[in-house]
Amino acid sequence: MITTRRLRNKAHEKEISLRYLFLAAIFWILTITWIIVIYFLSNQNSNDSSSFSHMIMNIINELLNTNVEDDSSIRMVAHSSEFALLTVLSYIALSSTNRISSRTSYAESPVKLMRSDNEMNIIFTLWFSVINAIVDEYHQLFITGRDGTILDVLIDLIGIVIVLILIRVIFTIYLKTKGKTEIVYT
Repeated sequence: MITTRRLRNKAHEKEISLRYLFLAAIFWILTITWIIVIYFLSNQNSNDSSSFSHMIMNIINELLNTNVEDDSSIRMVAHSSEFALLTVLSYIALSSTNRISSRTSYAESPVKLMRSDNEMNIIFTLWFSVINAIVDEYHQLFITGRDGTILDVLIDLIGIVIVLILIRVIFTIYLKTKGKTEIVYT
């Protein structure tokens, strides 16, 4: 017969956080959904894409009471913004996944390639977002009237890096306000 103490020990061994499991599932679903939206927008031919950009430009002109006619700046901001949002979503998804169980987290890994959990999340998020930017531009090579360029990947990278810097700064401020220091692996 299994004693109550043994049952508690078995449950304690797994140490699964339902909160982080739920957060990870939600944010992975949001991340994958956002990737689908990005590829849907990239799948538009040049005419549809230009029409969409002009529509957005007209809305911005009305809201800001301006008369901008060149949509290239809107396209650059859109590129950076869509990958900035992907970066936020994927960072939260990765961070939540890492915290589901202390037994499966980076903290328990015998090999430490990075100094901290946050550093690992930032590096993996950077790679995840950049790979998606590259694949998105490659995908556009096969769409009528569209082209995939390294410049667009660099514009996407601007949004990605800005978000990751903000995440790092916010994380540091959060720790200081809580009177904590980041756990660094040596």
